Amino acid sequence: MAVATTVALVGFSRGLEHSTIEVYQAHGIDLVAVRTGVTQQNTSSLNESAGDRIRRVPGVRDVNPSQTDLVSLGDGGLVGIPLHGWPVDGFAMQSLSVTEGRRLTDGDQWGVLLGAGLAASLDKPVGGELEIESQKFKVVGIFTGLNVYENMTAVARLIDVQQLMDRPGQVTELQIALDGATAGDAAAVAEVRRAIEAVRDEQGQKLGLSAVPARQYVESSTEVGLARAMAWGTTALALVIGSLQLLNTMLMSVIERIQEIGVLVALGWRTSRVVRMVLYEALALSAVGATVGIVLGVLLVRWLSSAAWMGGLLRPEVSPEVLLASLVVALVMGAVGGSYPAWRAARLSAAQALRYE
Repeated sequence: MAVATTVALVGFSRGLEHSTIEVYQAHGIDLVAVRTGVTQQNTSSLNESAGDRIRRVPGVRDVNPSQTDLVSLGDGGLVGIPLHGWPVDGFAMQSLSVTEGRRLTDGDQWGVLLGAGLAASLDKPVGGELEIESQKFKVVGIFTGLNVYENMTAVARLIDVQQLMDRPGQVTELQIALDGATAGDAAAVAEVRRAIEAVRDEQGQKLGLSAVPARQYVESSTEVGLARAMAWGTTALALVIGSLQLLNTMLMSVIERIQEIGVLVALGWRTSRVVRMVLYEALALSAVGATVGIVLGVLLVRWLSSAAWMGGLLRPEVSPEVLLASLVVALVMGAVGGSYPAWRAARLSAAQALRYE
């Protein structure tokens, strides 16, 4: 069960991290500029006009101001749904693959694009109405995202999201696309980052920006870090419980076979050989348990990701590295859980063991 927990929880946390990275890369985002020291996306607050200054930095092809908030939908009772506010002519909006309806235009006040998964969960067709944070939106189009994560998001005009969240003229991040020559040169990218972080306002004051590669930004974000910490924290607890259970199992095995061990000692078995016998048995049990746990974990994540009540919110990523780590951890559990019983068995003398009833 500990191994199954490891496979499931770590698989889901890795899936969230890699899905987010894929979305940034699919929209052509090379760098993300946020307020210095901010790792949680929703707490960053930048003036939208900073994007115009960044556009003038050599090597920058375009800048997409983005206001992202986790919102609740009155229809369907869904909460924590990412709502992106983007300019209608921005490169992020233009990169969406709209399969039904059309893209947003300047005249689509309170219009919204829904990811295919979100539209299916809410049963909202093009032309339907959707309540977001008590504000009525009209579904203008439906887009097919790169992965499950993007398919469960919504996109509206930047000005509408700013008004909805009472943050006029503010954005959470500035998504930056570099020109082809710069993007492929690590030294040039580093120079662009330094130039962006040195950008000043009209009064000559630094804007306090931090420009980081999209991958690094996602990996260091609070949301991803929290998901990773929760996965490994729960896994650690399960592993401790699993080790205690294995220790109990092996200790009972030694107690039940004291006379058998005494006979082996009387026949000339050394202490080291008795220790190895108990440890090998513990490792064998751990290996079998790990194999069963890996199978259960894979089946569990597949069932959860496809369950109708989950609404396609989860995308597991069960990589070979996670499976190998689970196996190694299980063997370590076996060694830890079998150590005390092995020591207990090694201390038995032949006379004591043969007299035991």
